[in-house]
Amino acid sequence: MITDLGYIALVISLLVCVYAIATSLLGARRNDERLVQSGRNAAKLVFPLVLVACIGLWYALITFDFGVIYVADVSSKATPLFYRITALWGSQGGSILFWNLLMSAFIFVAMLRNWSEDKDLLPYVTAVACLIAGFFIFINLSSANPFLRFDFPPADGRGLNPLLRHPGMIIHPPMLYAGYTSFIIPFAFLIASLAVGRRDNLWLIKSRRWTLVGWAFLASGLLLGGRWAHDVLGWGGYWGWDPSENMPFVSWLFATAFLHSAMIQEKRGMFKNWNVLLMAFTFVSIFFGTSFIRSGLLTSVHAFAKSNLGPLFLGFMVLILGGTILLWFSRLDTLHSENKLDSWFSREGIFLLQNVLFVSTAITIFLGTIFPTITEAINGVKITVGPPFYNQVAGPQLIILVLLMGVAPLLAWRKASARALGKMSLIPAVISLIAFVLILVGSGQVIPSLLLVLCLYTFVQTCLEYIRGVRARVNSAGESIPVALLHLVQRNQRRYGGYLIHIGIVLIAVGAIGKGFYGTDVLRNVKLNDSFTVGSYTFTYRGIASVPCEFNDCQSVEAALLTTSSRDGSIIGGVYPHRDQFPAQQETSTIADITGSFNEEVYVILAGWENNGTTASFQVYINPLINWIWTGGIVLILGFLLAFWQMEPSTAIRTVPIARMVGSPSK
Repeated sequence: MITDLGYIALVISLLVCVYAIATSLLGARRNDERLVQSGRNAAKLVFPLVLVACIGLWYALITFDFGVIYVADVSSKATPLFYRITALWGSQGGSILFWNLLMSAFIFVAMLRNWSEDKDLLPYVTAVACLIAGFFIFINLSSANPFLRFDFPPADGRGLNPLLRHPGMIIHPPMLYAGYTSFIIPFAFLIASLAVGRRDNLWLIKSRRWTLVGWAFLASGLLLGGRWAHDVLGWGGYWGWDPSENMPFVSWLFATAFLHSAMIQEKRGMFKNWNVLLMAFTFVSIFFGTSFIRSGLLTSVHAFAKSNLGPLFLGFMVLILGGTILLWFSRLDTLHSENKLDSWFSREGIFLLQNVLFVSTAITIFLGTIFPTITEAINGVKITVGPPFYNQVAGPQLIILVLLMGVAPLLAWRKASARALGKMSLIPAVISLIAFVLILVGSGQVIPSLLLVLCLYTFVQTCLEYIRGVRARVNSAGESIPVALLHLVQRNQRRYGGYLIHIGIVLIAVGAIGKGFYGTDVLRNVKLNDSFTVGSYTFTYRGIASVPCEFNDCQSVEAALLTTSSRDGSIIGGVYPHRDQFPAQQETSTIADITGSFNEEVYVILAGWENNGTTASFQVYINPLINWIWTGGIVLILGFLLAFWQMEPSTAIRTVPIARMVGSPSK
């Protein structure tokens, strides 16, 4: 009964979306505030209705209602309660329902805000948001219905996909979905602004925080997905340029370009047309990536099975893109820049160069990802583009972007001074040169040494931005260093939160360089009680044994290796990699065990065994600096929170005379 009620609520939510679209547009045409508000209230109602639908499916999952096809596909009597709850997004129909829940929640929050300053945008924001939400609800009811039932229910279900039974995968999809769905609001603001023909930056200002939220969720989703791949897939790393990784990364790159370019429009009134395109590219890339991943056209370890969703998604995407382009062309006269680029050697110039690199990197990764589909359509054969292509083509562009993060804050608006840039770059350059020599002597590899030093330059330069600001406040306001730092950040959270994000990205880049250039990958077959050495570690094989599995529907075999130092023979500890076999799903999970140190991870996989374990094969990865990726991710999210969450300025800040703040850096 509760499950059936959930289905009915989903049907009603689609009707409510249609009503919200119709009344909002009619209210805008007739200038009827009552109709506009009625559409707004209808848009609010979609969220509780979709929530009821989710509760209905959750009830079926929790109560083992295997009469529901979706429940039988993603759960079983052996599935723990926690994983039955998270199975809501464990397959196609439920994940789209969860997508609808998040999307309708964002629309609900947007509808609650005060619309007094941008009341003319409200009906169009409502209509666009409900059009997109209505499409996804229609998909849920037609091609991906999680409420369908068997004629003859099975006694038990198949259980959740073993690859999804990991904390990272439990959190990873919701983060990506939240990132994807939150962009519905800034996109709706864009379309609304074009529809009413506004010439100002209001849509940009009102949607900036929404864009920042979507960007942060996408970043978190990508990082959590990397952690899941690291722990579960047995890649020995965190990233394999898998299509399901690439598509959200493309959207993240477009969104990052937009956030940087939006600052130029707010500050100088420039790049208005470019920002329209960037937001459109961001939103359309989300649709395109979703259609490819959910249609099964991409070969990926965590793409969805083949379905008929691809044409529906692509058709709607063409409709959205075509409508946006037509509307944009009709409003070109309202999007003229208020200023021109005075000099390429300026902050605007560097931001524009960064934008070009963000977009070119996104296009490079996008083309590489869809290349197999293109070749199959042309000659019937899938030609896959591997990691070497991305590393050689996209990698250098990303490294240049890291360098530009350190240079951009030093340049003045309009036109910068080469002399001033050289003066402010002196200390970071000297530190970087010394570090380059030391790293090169230690490793003997020129390219990774150079890349690490470029990261160091940006890191030092970014830290100096904090130091310069604090020193200015200490000199002008007589504050202590901690108080000066707090007040400096409070005065411009957006700027210094952005700097913290830059530091996080630098740390991620350091981890990627360490793993990519200094990592070791060795496969060894060893007899019982024999040893083998990899790097500075010696492993002695002590045998395999069946051990209790974490889940009731699997069997686990674990190997034991004693790990010692190859230099002095001291005992480091034991590693216990294992393989879990799931008979019902006919799946095997290879789970690594990890030892080593923070700066040098040792990642060991049980690759196989023979003769009941008298011999076994082990894959050993030495991953230098990889943990800086996760550290950088934490710093990045802290930077987002600082830029997003407005702190209340203290009285001390408001009483500092403006004349005394001349020495502090300006945005």
